Amino acid sequence: MLFKRFAPLVLAGLMPLAAAAQQNVEVTFRFKENPNSISGCIQLDPSFTREHTFKIANGEGELKSAGGIDVKMKSIRPNVYQGTFNLGRMNIIYTADLGATPPSLVAQSQDGGCKWNAVKA
Repeated sequence: MLFKRFAPLVLAGLMPLAAAAQQNVEVTFRFKENPNSISGCIQLDPSFTREHTFKIANGEGELKSAGGIDVKMKSIRPNVYQGTFNLGRMNIIYTADLGATPPSLVAQSQDGGCKWNAVKA
């Protein structure tokens, strides 16, 4: 009888802890060549074939790769983060969707001509 009374209170008290545990996430992605990209984009493929690690810590998103890509990403809607990396004269927009099944990461030039899709490694 006592358990039935306090169970809802215990569960309500644990909910913030469960939410906090989901805040810190790390997902590793590997990009694949996209045949729909314009031919000039193929020269950038070596930069994208390295592993990219997306992390969420304390509600902040960050994408890093061994090739020197370091992008701070902001939440644009629940479970979706976006950030921009300046690659010479080209801005690459990264979008990580952790709510997708499986989680996805897309990199594309601002004009949309170059695009790479990543799979969870």
